[in-house]
Amino acid sequence: MRGTRAAVSALCTGPAAALLECDCAGYCSTCLEVMQRFLLLYATQQGQAKAIAEEICEKAVAHGFSADLHCMSESDKYDLKTETAPLVVVVSTTGTGDPPDTARRFVKRIQDKSLPPDFFAHLRYGLLGLGDSEYTYFCNGGKVIDRRLQELGARRFYDTGHADDCVGLELVVEPWIAGLWAALEKLFAPRGEGEMSAALTAAPGAPGATDPAGPEVLHVESQVAQLRLEDPGRKGPEASEENVASSAQSRAVPADAGPSLTRSVPPLAQAALSVPASPPDYLQVHLQEPAGQERQESVPSADPVFQVPISKAVQLTTNDAVKTTLLMELDISKTDFSYQPGDAFNIICPNSDSEVQSLLQRLQLTDKREHRVLLEIKADTKKRGAALPQHIPQKCSLQFILTWCLEIRAVPKKVLLRALADCAGDPAERRRLQELSSSQGAADYSRFVRGAGASLPDLLLAFPSCRPPLGLLLEHLPKLQPRPYSCASSGLCRPGRLRFVFTVVEASGGAPAAPRRGLCTGWLAALAEPLLQAAPRAAQASGVQISISPRAAHSFHLPEDPSVPVVMVGPGAGIAPFIGFLEHREKLREQQPDARFGATWLFFGCRHRDRDYLFRDELRRFQERGTLTRLTVCFSREPPAGEAPAKYVQDGMRRHGAALARLLLREGGCVCVCGDAKNMAKDVNDALLEIISQEAGVDKLEAMKTLAALKEEARYLQDIWA
Repeated sequence: MRGTRAAVSALCTGPAAALLECDCAGYCSTCLEVMQRFLLLYATQQGQAKAIAEEICEKAVAHGFSADLHCMSESDKYDLKTETAPLVVVVSTTGTGDPPDTARRFVKRIQDKSLPPDFFAHLRYGLLGLGDSEYTYFCNGGKVIDRRLQELGARRFYDTGHADDCVGLELVVEPWIAGLWAALEKLFAPRGEGEMSAALTAAPGAPGATDPAGPEVLHVESQVAQLRLEDPGRKGPEASEENVASSAQSRAVPADAGPSLTRSVPPLAQAALSVPASPPDYLQVHLQEPAGQERQESVPSADPVFQVPISKAVQLTTNDAVKTTLLMELDISKTDFSYQPGDAFNIICPNSDSEVQSLLQRLQLTDKREHRVLLEIKADTKKRGAALPQHIPQKCSLQFILTWCLEIRAVPKKVLLRALADCAGDPAERRRLQELSSSQGAADYSRFVRGAGASLPDLLLAFPSCRPPLGLLLEHLPKLQPRPYSCASSGLCRPGRLRFVFTVVEASGGAPAAPRRGLCTGWLAALAEPLLQAAPRAAQASGVQISISPRAAHSFHLPEDPSVPVVMVGPGAGIAPFIGFLEHREKLREQQPDARFGATWLFFGCRHRDRDYLFRDELRRFQERGTLTRLTVCFSREPPAGEAPAKYVQDGMRRHGAALARLLLREGGCVCVCGDAKNMAKDVNDALLEIISQEAGVDKLEAMKTLAALKEEARYLQDIWA
């Protein structure tokens, strides 16, 4: 409490000084009365925005503020129309630029065109958007809300931040939070009206009310430049100086040895660290011996979950292909599960059994794996708004929770590293974990933790003296997220069957770990193995079941009017939904022989003609029957023969640019893109811009507007992943 009091002493005067004499850490009514309140809203898809908002809420107390924290979907707990306190918003982006599910109703309300332009004129706000620059519409969830608040009269008291998960959210998040307190202090400080207006003006270069950037701006740089928000001369009061003896780092290592996950080098190895305060623990864990009949254990889910058997597995690539791609068919005939071609669904997958057993051994809980876990909030916790994790069911076995509920392979956030440092018995290991959680160690964290994809098992292997309690892991490990997959079939063509395609991910583990397969694809491949061994390349009938759930409906579907031309772009496993499209279109042609059907084009790409040309026979049949009008296949690793071939799908699109432009711009066609967001989706987007610009005779800006209009009309659809 001494560090907190010193921090508050530096910030508070007058009545706020009462905080110095109180051990409540900002909880009691007296302290709350003297604290300045602000409303803190978050909208999250997978929990990152919520975790950041909770961090802001925790740190607010030490700065003399009280954060009123709510999920954006909890509209009954706040009212922006009458809100008088400053508003702070943390919002992520999902899909191809959409606000998260928890923000959809909020966005719909503020998008009401009948609202007057001064509806939020009383609001002062700061917004932090989260996104991934590998996707075309970077941080668009936050930008949509930011722009609409401005249109309705709200004014920023603090520059908007855009954090990029591609390079590390912390590069923007940490300085943005560090600068938030000074902005709030300035806003709350007594001043004249003129000074207040000046304080509310966005800093040069920040997105402002006159910022022309909109959703049609397809390439947005990550806002690492907003590191200017950090004041190098000001040290956050939540930081404490950790002058750990550098001798702990001066172990016998070669003089030319470079830094690694477990070792730093000067100047970091000799620096005095600004280490965040240890996160307050809040869970009381009870392990109860199982008694009597085993209870049914299930993963908490907001969506209905269906147990379905695997009816078929086929290896689509040859054994010497660079990557292994499989098709799996599920029997959904005895369920209420339904889908349209283009839909995606979730697969609920477990953690690796070997990793779970290793974790149990490290926790010294192997003999209690079947014990039931009961959680409650500690009575004396200092964590504000502490609540039981909704993704951890009560009275389930420890083995079940570690296997099905916690993402143990998640890249640990700095707050977890800070907590693990306190659990390390070896001084050198403790120091290194403190470095990785400190502001001085940001580069090492980005390189050896985030960049290397290090996970909790990797860290425990690298730091053997670290023995965290079970409660710490239950507090910090996020929910094990279901994995989404595109439907690769049509229920009209295959009633009672659902097909999907996946490429087995072969990833090298973080730092010390051995190479390993992707969590879900590795598990699915193992389930398929007995089927594949039962016949040379395919087999049917399996008693193995997996759990699936529907995903929220989206617009990646065939046009309702079958006469609309469709251009499909899907290299590699991105072809999956288009097989469903073609199956569906073929069945409709059989059922409606007199109907008019538009052209269907497919641009497909792979490495080698004879190794990973997926669905070659099926595509040939679709062409022969007239279902597929034009097929362009690009082979990126084939040696050129004669005219230089198109290596990638975007090259194939450029070769047919004139016809493609006519299909999209004159005949009202739509283009659907599925696959990798990192390179392919951006390259295809650039190719479309180039084709529109060249064939329509317009400059790049007009081409961008045309492409944005196609997206607005649901004629430019993307189903892409990082």
